[in-house]
Amino acid sequence: MIKRFCFFLFLSFLCVSLAVTGYDKFLHYSVSYTAYGFSSFLLGNVGGFLFTSALGIGKEIWDFTSRRGTAEFEDLIADFAGMIAAYHHIRSLDFRPLFIFQVVF
Repeated sequence: MIKRFCFFLFLSFLCVSLAVTGYDKFLHYSVSYTAYGFSSFLLGNVGGFLFTSALGIGKEIWDFTSRRGTAEFEDLIADFAGMIAAYHHIRSLDFRPLFIFQVVF
């Protein structure tokens, strides 16, 4: 009961903080949430974490080197928050789903 409350509190705080910082952070959160869910189905928890981390870090490196986007540390925070939320969601289920997604707009 306490773990669920703390997790709900974490997600609520995250949604409020993401709303303050912008729409782009919601996209990073949602994409990482879905990418972790799919990749962890195929690669396991550690493989899913490594794949999704590489995806998020690679996106920021691309933004920095190409100058087409803006590389921001906050984007990485939103990516890791999406992975953590997806991990907790998957752990709460009795089975491992192929696809999970959460729309937080």
